[in-house]
Amino acid sequence: MLDAFKLKEFDLEPVLKSWKNPPRFLGNPKKDPSVDTWLDQVKEGCVERKIPKDYWHKVGQHFLGDKAKKRMEELKEVLRNLHGGNYRWDWKKFKTAMRNMGCASPLAPFTFLLLTSDRGHR
Repeated sequence: MLDAFKLKEFDLEPVLKSWKNPPRFLGNPKKDPSVDTWLDQVKEGCVERKIPKDYWHKVGQHFLGDKAKKRMEELKEVLRNLHGGNYRWDWKKFKTAMRNMGCASPLAPFTFLLLTSDRGHR
């Protein structure tokens, strides 16, 4: 029964190596396409190469440049901490993260806020 929830086996490495002119997202607003354009390019490339949707977020992460990858790693760490060490990525979550993590603006450190209620409970 649990096998239905497991990721289907797919060898992504040879597909990534053979991808000519892959869509790159460097984290540089002057050189990068818009996030949505880049995400569409990743999706189209995955469909064209018959990569299962369960792996699209891995493809996107693979084609991030150093600045964008660093930002993604920071976000992953935050999400792991928020979710008790477990956070499972999928294409929808990856798209949301890319649209909201601020790669289109200069990289600034994350700011964490501790919100408390009026009663002082945390």
